[in-house]
Amino acid sequence: MDISNKVQDYVDKNREKIANLLSELINFRSITGQEGEVVNRVKKEMEALGYDEVFTDAIGNVVGRIGSGSKTILYDAHLDVVEAEKSGWESDPFSGVIREGKIFGRGAVDDKGPFVCILFAGKIIKDLNLDANNEFTIYVSGSVSEEECEGLALKSLLTEYPQIKTDYVIIAEPSELNICRGHRGRAQIEAIFPGEPVHASIHEQGINPIEIALPFIGSVQQLDEELKERVEAKLSLLGHGDVVVTSIICKNNSFNTLPSETKVIIDRRMIIGDTEETILKELESLPNGDRANIKYSEYKAASYNGYQKVGKEYFPACVLEEDHKLIEAAIRAYTELFKDTPVVKMWGFSTNATYTMGEAKVPSLGFGPGLEKLCHGNNEYVSIDDLLKATKFYAYLPVVLSEKK
Repeated sequence: MDISNKVQDYVDKNREKIANLLSELINFRSITGQEGEVVNRVKKEMEALGYDEVFTDAIGNVVGRIGSGSKTILYDAHLDVVEAEKSGWESDPFSGVIREGKIFGRGAVDDKGPFVCILFAGKIIKDLNLDANNEFTIYVSGSVSEEECEGLALKSLLTEYPQIKTDYVIIAEPSELNICRGHRGRAQIEAIFPGEPVHASIHEQGINPIEIALPFIGSVQQLDEELKERVEAKLSLLGHGDVVVTSIICKNNSFNTLPSETKVIIDRRMIIGDTEETILKELESLPNGDRANIKYSEYKAASYNGYQKVGKEYFPACVLEEDHKLIEAAIRAYTELFKDTPVVKMWGFSTNATYTMGEAKVPSLGFGPGLEKLCHGNNEYVSIDDLLKATKFYAYLPVVLSEKK
């Protein structure tokens, strides 16, 4: 039997097992920082599926290894999810209801559905001996903290384990079964305007940082319009950059006292060509920008295991060349499996590829089951048929990447 047919037959026979595992994982309310229980469950599943090595790293990612070849492929999907309230859902968002060929619940598409697919792909690669020439080492990562600080967990993993010399990364996130070769970057920036607090009844004797910040805030909107009209934006595969004020926070003793400072939080979406330095300089050049301390926000939080997570809120854009070997292999794998030509596109959101490709420069592509618009929304669901297709793709891709192939 042809290898692609063997893969398809194996996955189809495990339809119920794949669906039931996803339903079970949805039951774990793994909000960012609370992933411990689902990580332990995944670790046991990896061991039961026969992974050659299973471990958790310092930050709390759960990782399984298959094989020991000279080339390394890292498959990653995050196990943390955003909160979900029962109101607005037809069923409990953490119940993993299966009906009409779909699985409903928080994380169904973002990102436990894609994770279950890469988890089973590892088993298939081993059970069917798809890497018969021992060319590859396959790592499957169930990462943490992606919803709050994308890239941080994978950076922690690959820094702690430098022996994992990754050649290719597959980011398993919902893509509607399209092949994604890049996405815009994201930064969170804070502009802190100092004031001189006095009682509001004598405000003219103090310095009101709100009034200093107002011209700056108004100019952010003008900068946003300018970003859309820049020449590089019109030529960019990623579209244009964006900038918007998302919060204004004042520090004061009471509401009848001038603030001692006003902090303006800014969300900046980036394209190729934007850098850490240029982004700060364009904000500093805005009216009263020279009167503020403008810097990237620092992410600080404890992981579920107590590990102190720290990272700069700067996540660069990334694009993999259309003729790269990894993209060509992905197109071929999809075509051979499904007898159809895949769509190759850019993602609309940011992923862990901000580190693997944006910072570490490791070739990375995105692929996954599910509709992108369902991420973080009510009644999130994934089609079981799409789960099976994604599992087949993940398992078959190393066959096509094989140098012997």
